[in-house]
Amino acid sequence: MPQQTRVITKGQQSRFVKTLTPYMMILPAIILMGLIILVPIIRGIYMSFTTVNIMQRGAMTFVGLKNYEFLLQDPIFNIALRNTITWTLGVVFFQYIIGLGTALLLNEPIPLRGLFRGLVLVPWVVPSVVAALTWRWIYVPDYGILNYILRTLMIIDRPIQWLSNPDIAMSSVLVVGIWKWVPFMAVVLLSGLQSISNDLYEAAVVDGANIFQRFWFITMPHIRQLSTIVIMLSIIWTFNHFDIVYVMTRGGPASATHLLSTYAYLNAFNFNNFGYAAVLSVVMLVILLTFVIIFSRILLHKDS
Repeated sequence: MPQQTRVITKGQQSRFVKTLTPYMMILPAIILMGLIILVPIIRGIYMSFTTVNIMQRGAMTFVGLKNYEFLLQDPIFNIALRNTITWTLGVVFFQYIIGLGTALLLNEPIPLRGLFRGLVLVPWVVPSVVAALTWRWIYVPDYGILNYILRTLMIIDRPIQWLSNPDIAMSSVLVVGIWKWVPFMAVVLLSGLQSISNDLYEAAVVDGANIFQRFWFITMPHIRQLSTIVIMLSIIWTFNHFDIVYVMTRGGPASATHLLSTYAYLNAFNFNNFGYAAVLSVVMLVILLTFVIIFSRILLHKDS
């Protein structure tokens, strides 16, 4: 049989070029992101199966699952995992509730609204380390302003050890995290509120809907998707957070405020146990990937 040859017309070639061009344009960015993100992740996963000798310029010795076996026997890991979940859920929950309330207030035609919108951003723009140091001074038992105010109001009769008492240290740090990130949530939700047409509220008032009904049946449905996305981002950022807790308590007292991130840092740079620190990082990666996959499926299911 005679060999058949396929002739590519100019139109087909043009369509092929048009289809391929966008991918070729983003290929450098994909390669760069792969080098920046994937290579460290792969190296970190491999490091979790090794011990690292910093005296020999970081020479790695493969030890298999030894680091993971130690993880199951480490009591501090259980504390850090529990604290990380508490920290993440607590900060994000109150961040959303307070942020939504702030956004609703700033969306109303109140006097000096522009000024308040600017002031609400102050905690967010303050660097985390500066905020943590400032709150450490506020929490100082003997001359901190918080205890001074409470004693002046006769609420307490002796100084409270805010960061030295294992029973309340985590709650004290949690307050700082909420204070720091409420402005971000408020600004994002405020942008969603401003996109809602006033005609909907006016029609609801004519129909006799009260303020709670207008909030539940008009406001919440219109910011539902925005809320879902910003909550997912906040959970990821808060779960990975490090600097506030480390600066304020370094995981103490008695490991009461250790997060997975702070515990991994101390193992790597204080105890020179880079292999075990890599294990903790891998655990964080697995938890976040699981969360993102589940959350994304829920989000796609709602949109379908």
